[in-house]
Amino acid sequence: MILACNHIEKKFNDETLFSDVSFHINEHECTALVGVNGTGKTTLLRIIVGELPADNGDVILAKDTSVGYLPQQQGYHSDKSIYDELWEVKKDIVALEREIRTMEETMQTASGEELNTLLERYHRMQTEFEAKDGYACKSQIMGIINGLGFVGNDIDKSINTLSGGQKTRVALGKLLLLEPDLLILDEPTN
Repeated sequence: MILACNHIEKKFNDETLFSDVSFHINEHECTALVGVNGTGKTTLLRIIVGELPADNGDVILAKDTSVGYLPQQQGYHSDKSIYDELWEVKKDIVALEREIRTMEETMQTASGEELNTLLERYHRMQTEFEAKDGYACKSQIMGIINGLGFVGNDIDKSINTLSGGQKTRVALGKLLLLEPDLLILDEPTN
């Protein structure tokens, strides 16, 4: 089990929005929360991700579970291109690769003990880069861009020029790159 909700209740102004909501989600399960407008679906999701408190009940996440949440309305603004915005998620890998390239240049003129020290550090950084799947990042990002329906020159478009639906797809792409254990989408196709 990755998530359990036990007897969740939420009230607004002494009006009960929902009560006694209980369910659990296992790893690798796809679950949909379906209901008519105004029944508290978004409120329940916000309780699950910790943005709102429940009036009663418990939300239990499995230990070390990472949660990705795509809210219904994002108000998403950025001057970056789609491609650059997705790379932001992997900025630690970009910085590490830049440091590796700088070290390669430094090693060309080093010798003796200095070179040995640099080689040891270089090896540690390469190991870290490989552990973080640094070599696969570009391929992973392009796969997500294509999978979300962006083609050709779309990757160079500024986020601020995109439609609301396109911005939602970019936000979803960023979440997918984070690879959360639990992905919660609030009306992603709205």
